[in-house]
Amino acid sequence: MRNALLTLAYVLLVIPAGLVLRVLRDPMRRSWSRRRPSYWQRPVTRG
Repeated sequence: MRNALLTLAYVLLVIPAGLVLRVLRDPMRRSWSRRRPSYWQRPVTRG
């Protein structure tokens, strides 16, 4: 019974809250800059 209640709470509260937050803002703050010529970065070499 407890597992069913926890699952129900997760499905009704946590999942919708996460979806709403994703729609309203970008959690990783990704954005494109049109002024930047390239996003390519040289790989770091160690040695």
